[in-house]
Amino acid sequence: MARITVFGADLSPFVQKVVRALRMKKLDFETLEPKTPLDLRRWNPTTGKMPVIEIDGERTWDSTRIVRRLDELQPDPPLVAADPAVAARQRLLEDWADESLYWYVMALRWNPGHADATFEQILGDAVPSLAKPLVKRFVKRQLGGAPWYQGLGRLPEDVLLEEIDRLLDDLEAMREGREFYFADRPSVADLALYGELTMACSGPTPEIEACVARRPGLVEYLKRVEQATGG
Repeated sequence: MARITVFGADLSPFVQKVVRALRMKKLDFETLEPKTPLDLRRWNPTTGKMPVIEIDGERTWDSTRIVRRLDELQPDPPLVAADPAVAARQRLLEDWADESLYWYVMALRWNPGHADATFEQILGDAVPSLAKPLVKRFVKRQLGGAPWYQGLGRLPEDVLLEEIDRLLDDLEAMREGREFYFADRPSVADLALYGELTMACSGPTPEIEACVARRPGLVEYLKRVEQATGG
């Protein structure tokens, strides 16, 4: 049996995607949370980002590359459909969740009205009170600046929420009443969406939680993904 370690913070949607894939495949693993930015560089000198997975001493970074590696390691159950057309749609939705929906959520999390709560969630307990004002300014500039440069962080909060509301409508329509996206079992698309929406509903942005709660079908869908991937 391979020895598997996942490096990354549980809150990260990309870490969640990997952890859910491991649980779905019933592979034993341990997790290691970063304590400082130096940990990120040590585990992933290429990009300095998480997650990273180590399988019998061999490391792979980036959640999309990792789930492909897991399918090689344990093909059953597969994380994409056997039908190439269905698999293509699943991979495209995974990419949209990772590269588009992620930035909508980050833009709202680091919006001035939510930035303090977001900081407290991810770093509040780890920073000494005397150093917190300085660290908070630095983190807001670094992490909060990314959505601004990406573009969505420049939108007013009410406009951003309107767009998120429309996206959730599109997601529900795209599922067409199926239990999961494009298939009868979870795929990389479902794992990616679960990670993003779980982060979005984790506390600092109650407005997104309310958007999700207004859609019972979406709430039930997230429960199904959770149950199918280890609870």
